[in-house]
Amino acid sequence: MLGLLLSLSGAAAAQGMTPTGFQLPSGRLHCQAQSADPASGQAATIRCDVMGASFRAPPREDCPLDFGDALSLSATGRATWVCHGDTVADPRLPVLAYGQVWNWHGLRCSSAVTGVRCVNRDGHGFELARRQARVF
Repeated sequence: MLGLLLSLSGAAAAQGMTPTGFQLPSGRLHCQAQSADPASGQAATIRCDVMGASFRAPPREDCPLDFGDALSLSATGRATWVCHGDTVADPRLPVLAYGQVWNWHGLRCSSAVTGVRCVNRDGHGFELARRQARVF
């Protein structure tokens, strides 16, 4: 999935396309979406990165890159921490005002002063903020 997100980010940047997703008004939390790919069986996915997190998920020995400041959620299944060497932060992302909701391909994210909360059609998801994160 990481390769898919990397290729999406690179393709959007190369073509001057606006990526799909949003950022919170603070500018510290950015989320980008990847469409489903029926050929590979990949479901629609959202990845959110928090800038300047004051927490970190426990490190993973199998991740030689950055870890603990990005979460990913598919339209089905549980949220996962992302091992990454990139970011989805992009100033071109539209701002999702506090109190607003973003719905896209079975994913629903809500913006709040306290962070972002994303849920999929299975009821799984995450809450992500600068000070904490929770996967459910």
